[in-house]
Amino acid sequence: MPFYFSRRPELAGLDRAARRDVRRLAWQFAQRHWTLHAPAFVWIVFVLLHTRYHVVPERRDYLLITLAIFVLAVVNIRFHISRYLKPARAMYDVLGGRITGR
Repeated sequence: MPFYFSRRPELAGLDRAARRDVRRLAWQFAQRHWTLHAPAFVWIVFVLLHTRYHVVPERRDYLLITLAIFVLAVVNIRFHISRYLKPARAMYDVLGGRITGR
C-alpha cells in the first residue's frame, strides 16, 4: 500500500535515518510533478468562487469541503512520494549519504 512507508520493499534493510533520507529524496522528485499541486489549485479556485459568488452559503459546508480537499491533498502527496521511492532508493544506493549531505 502506498500509505504505509514502513512496509515498502524499497525501504527494506535501511536504518531509520536512511529511510528518512530516501523519503526526503522521493519528496524532492515528487515536487517536480504538476499533479502534486492540483489540490492546492482546486482549493484556491473554490475559495475564490465562494468569496465572489457564495457558491457554498453555509459555513459548515465550506469547512467540510475545505477539509475534504485537505485530505485529498495529503493522500495525493503520499501517493506521489510512494511513486518515487524506487528511483530515490536507487540514487541513495549509488550515492549514499553524499546526496543528503551527511
